Amino acid sequence: MMKKALLAAGISLLLTMPAFAEEPVTLSERIDRVDEVIYGTAQNGSLLNRVDRADNVIYGNGNTSANGLDDRITNLYIDVVKNDNDATPSISTRINAMEYYLTDEIKTDGVNTRVGELETKVYGSAKTGALDQRVSNLEKSVYGDQHYEMKSVELPADTVFKISLNDDVSSKTNEVGDPVTFTVQEDVMVGDVLVLPRGSQGSGVVTKVTQPKSFGRSAALDISFDQVFSMDDEAIPTVLGPEAKEKLKMEAAAVGASTIGALALGPIGLVGGFFVKGKDVSLPAGTNLYIETQEAVTTKGLVLTNGAPNAVIRKRISRSAVANNETTAASAADNKIEEEGTTIKETAGEAVKETSAKTGSLNEKAKAELEAVREKSSEEKGTAGSDSSVNEEPSVVIVRND
Repeated sequence: MMKKALLAAGISLLLTMPAFAEEPVTLSERIDRVDEVIYGTAQNGSLLNRVDRADNVIYGNGNTSANGLDDRITNLYIDVVKNDNDATPSISTRINAMEYYLTDEIKTDGVNTRVGELETKVYGSAKTGALDQRVSNLEKSVYGDQHYEMKSVELPADTVFKISLNDDVSSKTNEVGDPVTFTVQEDVMVGDVLVLPRGSQGSGVVTKVTQPKSFGRSAALDISFDQVFSMDDEAIPTVLGPEAKEKLKMEAAAVGASTIGALALGPIGLVGGFFVKGKDVSLPAGTNLYIETQEAVTTKGLVLTNGAPNAVIRKRISRSAVANNETTAASAADNKIEEEGTTIKETAGEAVKETSAKTGSLNEKAKAELEAVREKSSEEKGTAGSDSSVNEEPSVVIVRND
């Protein structure tokens, strides 16, 4: 049982492709990673619909963890993919640990499927409900009064471990630049901390392909095994170094070179590589090789610790309540706009009335002044008429020239 406890752990959060080692930045990148862990592949659809579906799986139908889209995706990423709190690993890491603990293997399917399979193995049938609660219940049933925590350790340089190719690699079909993926075939531990469990993934690249030539010159294939991915989703540089080369030679001698294939180890470059010769170079999927860490690195692994699991179930929020709150807020904003509009209209009406009243007052005053002027003008005309009858003088003199 103790041996089981020491070996149990989770595979790297990055399951297959090296790009996963880069921390997702945008909301779209983060929900892609969440989808990949939950379902196995990124899903289609709008961000909102995809987040709703992920919330339903992790927190239960109709529930969410926050109001805004940014906060919801952030919470999903922390809970499902990667949690920087060493005492509370992500759901992905916890499922990997239980799967390896119970079955001695780690699958690459989505956690949504794998949890059901674990429940069938433990309880006899798959359960339903929020995935975070189901994982917590499984941990209590499997571990009892124990739990896994992440722990920082230093993985020494030149640590040799066995790998196997995930796909066929051949000088006939591959070209320079083609990616090569591989699987770690044995547990890599530092003390009681499991850093690279069997099943962890790594990646490399084809660096040279030479086709067979005339005069019996053989083909050549050069593969560089660049990195393997740690428990905290960081790339650990690897290389086919001197220690790995010696290990491979010893195994080839023990099992016979024909078992591994026509194999010749070439010079080791700065980044390391794997060099084979033959008329037609072909390494089938499953071919076992050895690589080693290129340098000492500080990374994280899993360790089984006494005490009940530290996983905290995140508080739920009903999405309908969130929608109602948003609707109420929008309605309140509309009402405020209407009230402000009504106030503006009333104010404008009063201003018009006041202006009209002032204008009417001005018109009456102007009329009174005009009448006064007219009366005064009439009086002056009357006086002028009286005077002209007494002292009337011709206004025009007509002069005729006979």
